[in-house]
Order: sequence, then C-alpha cells, then structure tokens
Amino acid sequence: LGLAQQGKTIECNSASTMTVSIPAETTTDFPIGTQWLIIQMGEGQVTISPNAGVTLVGTPTLKLRAQYSACTLVKRAANSWVVMGDMATS
Repeated sequence: LGLAQQGKTIECNSASTMTVSIPAETTTDFPIGTQWLIIQMGEGQVTISPNAGVTLVGTPTLKLRAQYSACTLVKRAANSWVVMGDMATS
C-alpha cells in the first residue's frame, strides 16, 4: 500500500494466495483515519499483514474468508491499524 492508493479500493484477483502488507510509518506516513477497502476477487485467499513495527488487530483472523469477501483497514494511531470485515475463522 502506498500514498497514491490512499482511500482507494484494492482488488486482489489471483488464483494463488496473496498478501497485502501495511508499511511502517517510517516508510509511508499515512494520516490517521486513512482507510482502504480490500476485496478478494479471485480464489486465492488474501492475508492482511503488518510490516515490522506495525500493530494490526482484527478478529477472528487477518485473512479474508472467501472469494468476494471484503474488509476495511483503518489507521487509528501511529503504526496502529484495525481490520474489520468478512474474515476467515481460521
């Protein structure tokens, strides 16, 4: 994710697993309140992953549940994000 993508919908369309990485604030300083909508368009499961120094919370996991599942990422503080949406249970 980069500043040019801020506030945009990210469509992940692959038959293979994919990872969406959240960069540390020292690399990319997103404003607090930044949001992204992530959609798993393909069959490959999407995992949301924090880079070193980033805290990411969500429940029950950080993986989208199935094809066409979606989640929203929200920056709530410096290097602190929350993910909420149609997440897998394991």
